[in-house]
Amino acid sequence: MKKTVLFILAIVMMFATVGTVTAEDKPLAGVVWYNFADTFIQNARQSLLNVAKADGTIEVTDADSNNDVATQTNNINNMFAQGVQYFVLNNLNTAAISDIVNQAKAEGVTTIFANTDSPSDEDFANYDDLYLVTSRATESGTIMGEAVAKYWEEHPEADRNQNGKLDYIMLYGFTWHYDTQVRAEYSIQALEDAGITTNRIGGEIIAEYNRGKAQEMVAALLANYSDDIDAIFSANDDMALGAIEALKAGGFFKDEKTFIPVCGVDATAVGVDALKDGTLLVTSLNNPVKLGKAIYKTMWLLENDQEVTTETLGLDGVEVEGHRIWISYTAITKDNVDDASYDINDAAF
Repeated sequence: MKKTVLFILAIVMMFATVGTVTAEDKPLAGVVWYNFADTFIQNARQSLLNVAKADGTIEVTDADSNNDVATQTNNINNMFAQGVQYFVLNNLNTAAISDIVNQAKAEGVTTIFANTDSPSDEDFANYDDLYLVTSRATESGTIMGEAVAKYWEEHPEADRNQNGKLDYIMLYGFTWHYDTQVRAEYSIQALEDAGITTNRIGGEIIAEYNRGKAQEMVAALLANYSDDIDAIFSANDDMALGAIEALKAGGFFKDEKTFIPVCGVDATAVGVDALKDGTLLVTSLNNPVKLGKAIYKTMWLLENDQEVTTETLGLDGVEVEGHRIWISYTAITKDNVDDASYDINDAAF
């Protein structure tokens, strides 16, 4: 009888083991984000974790580089030391892209650069298991420029010193960061395409995507340029909100005459609130949920030996060009704030 019971238990355990996927059986994806404190990154990170947990095919572990290149390098090495099958990098170090690709190739790890500047064509040719998942940052710049051009044309009083030029402040995240570069370039290009003469005030204002730093820097500029500033462009909503706080303290936004058009990027919840209260002119939706889903779905398709295409990815507003996956922006103003809504807990992909 005892032998029979033990035999039955053995059979039950065998069948219980077959068909059960443990964490050890799952492929591991290591994700290195540039800064957990960034509002957009917080949401994208949570989205990716939610999707991975709900699906269960791929285990995800992640790390915070704290906006520091040396920390990022350590994080990268740690991920490879853990034996990850997939490596996702929200890259800080533009100068080291090719070196990172070569390191990933040597490790034999499928690598995705996420929400960052793209590896070169040569990098892609050098490594077949290299991918990019990011927004079309140029669109966000154009959205800002077109919104300010429209405001300028509809409000002659917007030329506050009547010099015939649109005098603006440009808030950069980091001058080396691709998104910062193209958002600055394409916003001003849109103004010039509209026939508007521009003049940048204060040079390159590098606020590191940080609300507090942007507030301090704009407050300092107001001491000398309070009567000249016609508009402020910001590479993200956090810096735009910092600029708005500085402007409020400087006596602006009391009425239509003291309104300064301020533009942001990301359509974060706090950015949308600023649209509603009339202090932010425009932002553009860089959907963090869509980013999280696109990253995970790319790994999922590869894990299931499927080709990554626009059709197989199956996400609205996401287009695949070779190994580059592009996410489109949506212009958000006070007239369409509902279009900025997304559910961070939506884990379907």
